[in-house]
Amino acid sequence: MKSLSIVIPCFNEEDNISSLFDNLETLKKSYEYLEIIVVDNGSTDDSLNKIQLHKLYKNKLIKLVIVEKNIGYGNGIMEGVYRSTSKYISWCHADLQTPPQYVCDAFEKNFDKLENEKIIIKGKRLNRDIFDQIFTFGMSIIASLIFGKKLTDINAQPKIFSKNFLSFFKNPPNDFSLDIYLMVVAIQNHYKIIEYPVRWDERVAGEAKGGGSIKAKLRLIIQTLKCIIALKKKFKTS
Repeated sequence: MKSLSIVIPCFNEEDNISSLFDNLETLKKSYEYLEIIVVDNGSTDDSLNKIQLHKLYKNKLIKLVIVEKNIGYGNGIMEGVYRSTSKYISWCHADLQTPPQYVCDAFEKNFDKLENEKIIIKGKRLNRDIFDQIFTFGMSIIASLIFGKKLTDINAQPKIFSKNFLSFFKNPPNDFSLDIYLMVVAIQNHYKIIEYPVRWDERVAGEAKGGGSIKAKLRLIIQTLKCIIALKKKFKTS
C-alpha cells in the first residue's frame, strides 16, 4: 500500500501560502495516500495566521508543526520529518519554484524501485539561468572534493526516501547542509541516488532565502562553504 509524507518548511512565506495551498489541495484530491506536513519554521510575518485560516488546516487535511524560533532550515525540515507516519518521506520548498506536484510524479514513477531497491530520489533542476547553473556546479564540485563522493545539484528538490533510511541519521545538521548530509549518508550506506528532472520556475512572491542578487549569491556561497566544512568535521567525529 502506498503512503507518502511531504514535509514543507515555511519561513516568512505569507505571500506564497495561498498559491501553495491551492497546489496542495489539488494533490490531496488526486492522491489519497498523501500526508502533508507543513512546518511554520519560526516565521515572523503572517505565514502562520494564513496557514491556520486556510480550509486545509481547518478541515484537518494537513498537519501543522509550529517551530517557535527558527534555528535553521535543516531543523525545520526534521521537525516535520519526525512527525511523519508514512512509509516514505519527502521534503520540498514552499516557494513553488519546484511545484509539489513533482514529489508525487517522482514517487509514482519510482515506486517499484523504492519498494525493492536501496534508493534515494532527488530533483534535478532544469531551465535555470546560467549564473545559477555555475553556482550549483561549483558548489557540487567543492562538496564532491571535500567528501570524496560525487554530489550533484545538491539543493535540488524534492528529496524522497524510505522511513527506514532515517535509522542512518545521527544528529542531522540544523542548517542548509541537511541536503548534503542526506546525500553523503546515502552514499556511505550504499544507496543509489536517482535524479528526477523538475522544472525550475521563477519565484512569484516573497524573497528568495538565498537572495536574488549577485551580492546575495556571494553571501550564500560563503554560508554554504561554512556549512560544508562544518559537516565534514561532523562526519569525522561521528
